[in-house]
Amino acid sequence: MDFVNDFLNTIITTIQGFGYPGVFLAVFLEYSCFPLPSEVLLPFIGLLASYGNFSFIGVILLSTGAGLIGSTLCYTIGYFGGSPIINWLCSKSSGAKKSFNKLDLFIDKYGKPAVFLSRLFPLTRTYISLAVGAVKMSYSQFILYSLGGITIWNIILISLGYFLGENTDLIQRILKDYSMVAIAILVICFGFLAYKFMKKRKNSLE
Repeated sequence: MDFVNDFLNTIITTIQGFGYPGVFLAVFLEYSCFPLPSEVLLPFIGLLASYGNFSFIGVILLSTGAGLIGSTLCYTIGYFGGSPIINWLCSKSSGAKKSFNKLDLFIDKYGKPAVFLSRLFPLTRTYISLAVGAVKMSYSQFILYSLGGITIWNIILISLGYFLGENTDLIQRILKDYSMVAIAILVICFGFLAYKFMKKRKNSLE
């Protein structure tokens, strides 16, 4: 944990010292499955944008691009490395194992929309690229659904830092409430998809 905190502090210093290239590097690493919490990084980037260090639109576009490139790297690793890499990660981290178990259920039951929905949750969003790469999902479909989820996630967190500034307690409360709302939305979406699937299956049997 100390290593993660030290690494996070180094990344934050890099962002402050190198500007846009630092932003790109930080977000790229986070989406490449490095243990960097976007819940800390992205609001911090938004805070710097509110001080005039960055353009608000600029960091949203840059972070989204960096996220897609980082996700592509993980997708490629999963595509060619497959199960051995995932099994190794699961053996090293109980959190990773729990995330992959959830992702397996998502992908098996809901297919491509699972990529978009998984991008909106802290744990599953980290490993979804490896998982869908391992099951050989089409890259064009993967990148399309990832674009939607990454864009929404980045806008939310960067906006929190930009508009709420240094009010970290309020940001934490909002993120907690957001998680509860996101879970409710996820349940509703999955319920709707399950209903559509069952209805389509019933019609095909008739």
